[in-house]
Amino acid sequence: MGNTVPAAVPPVFHPEPKLSAVPTQPSAKNRETLAAPAPRTWTFIDSQTSKLQEVTCLPGCVVNHTLDRETPTHPEDIWCMTRGEDLYLPVVSGSEDVQELRVLSAFIRQEPFSKHLHERVPHAQLELVDDNYLESLDPDGLATVILALESQLATLRKVHAELSALREQGRVQL
Repeated sequence: MGNTVPAAVPPVFHPEPKLSAVPTQPSAKNRETLAAPAPRTWTFIDSQTSKLQEVTCLPGCVVNHTLDRETPTHPEDIWCMTRGEDLYLPVVSGSEDVQELRVLSAFIRQEPFSKHLHERVPHAQLELVDDNYLESLDPDGLATVILALESQLATLRKVHAELSALREQGRVQL
């Protein structure tokens, strides 16, 4: 009886000691935080008043503001935007020409000196099809568009299922 361990007894777990001197890899979330540079702050000469104006870019701004800094600029011509994810699809125009057009591209934009107050805060721009936009979307507006697109996506999935079934029936009949 002495040295046998019953099968129902779980094995003893000894965790590995934590080595604080060994660096760990950052998680994906930490890498994004570490990689995100601080927003740029810069100045330009207001072409209307000749005064120096300070601007802090939208975090993640990809606009090259070199010309804005080097020449007098109208404040309403200053804007920032983030990078969007572009999707190109082949679209047939009325003349039967197929063109690769950018569709459903979204990014965030801010126009700090806009005469429209809602454009002074970050807002979404959604490019529906090549240079045709839904502009100045606040979070609720963008959510409404997302819900509409989700509904349309459900319709596309139904059409896809119908098309697949019709094609399968066609193969069987041939």
